[in-house]
Amino acid sequence: MRFTARQTTRLGNRSSNQDRSLILADADAVLLAVADGMGGHARGDLAAQAFIDSLARQFRQRDPLQAPGEFLTRSLEAAHRTIIAVGQAQRPPIEPLTTAVVCLVSDDTAHWAHVGDSRLYLLRDGAVVFQTRDHTPLADMLDAGLISARQARSHRLRNQVSRCLGGQGTCPEPSLGPTAWLQPGDVLLLCSDGFWSPLDPEALPELTASEDLADRLETLAVTAEASSYPHSDNVTAAALRWEGADSGEQNPPQPADQHGDAADTPQSSLDRAIAAIEQAMAEYADEIPPDAPAQDRSRSV
Repeated sequence: MRFTARQTTRLGNRSSNQDRSLILADADAVLLAVADGMGGHARGDLAAQAFIDSLARQFRQRDPLQAPGEFLTRSLEAAHRTIIAVGQAQRPPIEPLTTAVVCLVSDDTAHWAHVGDSRLYLLRDGAVVFQTRDHTPLADMLDAGLISARQARSHRLRNQVSRCLGGQGTCPEPSLGPTAWLQPGDVLLLCSDGFWSPLDPEALPELTASEDLADRLETLAVTAEASSYPHSDNVTAAALRWEGADSGEQNPPQPADQHGDAADTPQSSLDRAIAAIEQAMAEYADEIPPDAPAQDRSRSV
């Protein structure tokens, strides 16, 4: 595989960074993910980090290519259970929540899934050829023709999501994307709403024209942050430019640029707690009963 992968995050005008991103690669596949911890609830950063850590563990312990769709679904379900367990382990117990988008790339194909309003874009030849549909009341209203895209930008429900990981109950059904056949030069962009919401949609395909993916990704993140000042959300994105399935040296993923709180350097105590919880859950997975259905959640403005 030949590819270039980069990620970035910015604090925005928040007191802490509750976004997280991930790029992992082995000889056969690349995994990308972005999580946006929900600031209207306790410790969104805890939920986002628990998701990233759980997903990374699933990627290392399982064969993701045997059944990519099943891998994505089961990984989201495992992360959901982990987030709940991590929240219940706090004193007092809390219900941290996060959105999530994840993509698995291998052999000229991409598979993805998402929950909430963190998005994936497939960019090709200066155009958006696919983007995920948000799990939000506004997306439902747009589909029904009840509001325009312009009205949605300032609508009172713009900060609500209808699906997320964590909280209570069973894992909400993720949306699985169609299998995408990649062409050299295609760019996969995963991002939080703090990244995509302030930007002109026509700016995103510029990633396919830039030779320096990291520089262009950072420029877009800075633009998103500045466009929302003084109310910028955390701004996070991970991008992969596909260069071909034939063997050769790949441009390895780089850690996210650090602006404010670290997006991919959790405290060691949190890592140990999540690892212990996941180990216990794996041992007793068959004994964990299903809970009540998850409820709709809203994030803070």
